[in-house]
Amino acid sequence: MGTARILAVDDQNYFRAFIEGILTEEGYTVRTASSGQDALHALEREFFDIVVTDLVMPGMSGVELVTMIRDRWPEQEIVVVTGVGDVKTAVEAMKHGATEYLLKPIDRSVLLRALESILQSRRLRDEHSRLMAENLEYMGMLSVYERAVGLFATHSLEPLAERVVEGLCLETRAQGGVLWAAHPDNADRLMMTSVRGLVQVDDEPEVLNVPTLVDCHPNLSDAEVGAFLAPCDPFTEEAQATGEEAWGLYVPFYEGGQLIGLARLSDKIGGDPFGDRDRLASEKFVELAALALANSIRFRGLERQSFRDPATGAYSAVYFKDIVQSEIQKSNRFARGFSILELSFEPMDEFRSSFTSVEIDQWLGAAVDELRRLVRITDVVGIHTKGTYRVLLPETDALGVAILKQRLRDSMHRHIDRGETVNGARPNLGIAAVTFPTDGSQLETLFRRLEARMDEDRQSLGRVLGLEAWPFGKAVDALMELAVPGSEYLMEQVTRFFIDEVGRRPADRGLLFFSPAGNLSEEVRQSLDRLRAYSPRTEIVLVSEERSDALPGAPMTSVAKHRVGTDCPFLIYFGEGPAYAVVQGQPGASDAGQTAVFQAHDRALVELLAFQLQSDLGIALTA
Repeated sequence: MGTARILAVDDQNYFRAFIEGILTEEGYTVRTASSGQDALHALEREFFDIVVTDLVMPGMSGVELVTMIRDRWPEQEIVVVTGVGDVKTAVEAMKHGATEYLLKPIDRSVLLRALESILQSRRLRDEHSRLMAENLEYMGMLSVYERAVGLFATHSLEPLAERVVEGLCLETRAQGGVLWAAHPDNADRLMMTSVRGLVQVDDEPEVLNVPTLVDCHPNLSDAEVGAFLAPCDPFTEEAQATGEEAWGLYVPFYEGGQLIGLARLSDKIGGDPFGDRDRLASEKFVELAALALANSIRFRGLERQSFRDPATGAYSAVYFKDIVQSEIQKSNRFARGFSILELSFEPMDEFRSSFTSVEIDQWLGAAVDELRRLVRITDVVGIHTKGTYRVLLPETDALGVAILKQRLRDSMHRHIDRGETVNGARPNLGIAAVTFPTDGSQLETLFRRLEARMDEDRQSLGRVLGLEAWPFGKAVDALMELAVPGSEYLMEQVTRFFIDEVGRRPADRGLLFFSPAGNLSEEVRQSLDRLRAYSPRTEIVLVSEERSDALPGAPMTSVAKHRVGTDCPFLIYFGEGPAYAVVQGQPGASDAGQTAVFQAHDRALVELLAFQLQSDLGIALTA
């Protein structure tokens, strides 16, 4: 006996009343319908456990009703009732999906047993389905936990982050994922640590500021928030206001109530949207993944602390080497570059003769503090030897590191002046840099090239002649003392070559200053005009009395020649790859077609000349 809901369908009122009376007495809830059409309307409005219907009815027959019910509600239980002489029709109804059939006249006990048998079978099926679902869910969660527990075997942050993103993509069937993890030295910054699949790396922020992120999405301040679907880019208030449709599943990582990571999953396989199942699966995975991530971040922090030079706080050479190797792998994966800068105070032996060991450590510690002040928090400062330090500069190109070198040179010269002793002990300052992958794609190649660059800096003509403190015009006069005979047409040929080179490599940043002997030739004009189609990132400066509106729209700046302090034609190019400088004397000084020419591939000298010009002309550059 049950409390199930029954729909009785028959065109004869007495049969409907008979069925309703029997079943109501047994505790069933009964509704009746006088036709197949009325039965369908009732099924649309209410749920019934069983439909009991006569087969022979005017209009829509019982077989037709059974067929339509099965088409629209495949799980509906149906009992058909027919006379003894119409068993063939009952069999036909069974073929169309009826659960059971009864013969008229209906016996009360037979009807009740049939209904109870159907309901009992249904309860068993429901219980079986529930147990199967629970078992599958348990097996699924067990699989999630097994994969999550495996994360604890990895202590290194980057490999762990890759495994975490891979695991989240597997659980949610996402084709793309990004993970930002807390910086070991600054809990308010999340650094992009791993990228997988269909992700445009250049469109992703390298660093997320946690307070700003929480301002945009206050729910991230609650460690109980769990995974959520974001309707737009969650990193800026401007993006939040765009009203874009949901496209990402965001999974926060918490440890001790602190947000230590954020993953974004996108592009689910098949184009389906992320649902509750994906959200729950990612949260289960993150329960253990967040703990593994927190352990890795702590391990990285302890590792960084244990590998620091006690006098300056700079990382040890061994640890710095490991960090650079990791950056090479990351840059290869994300198609990004970086630079390494070396700063050297030498000769330290002479410096030591004027100071105690404690005073030297204090002086060097202050120098490294000043170095840290001028670099970014994401840059890594390491010690190479006592008095020589190296800085890893992620996502910094050749021009960016050259700009930093100028700032460092000025700052460190002031620091040296402050530390000079009575007897004049004064270390020399050396600064050199290399860029990945232009100067090498392997760690040892980069370090060898860096040592060679430092030697070039020591032997640079600019240092030998003492040009560092001179303005550009005076430096040109000194260099022209070393000029040799050359073609007076060289300047125009070189100018066309480097303008075309800028067009061939428009994505590279650099500096190109050129001052022609007279007005621009038609060939040079054509080369400049072609640059409009490339939008180059190189800063091009024309030093000439010829007005810039002679080439409207050309990507360059024009300045008057008197501002550079020399009438000599010249070209200075500094950027990725080889650097070059050429200065030409006045033509006609000797043989026809000949003039005095100074040329240099000395990168340190060219860099010096380029930044002297930049300073003299007041052109602002950003690292």
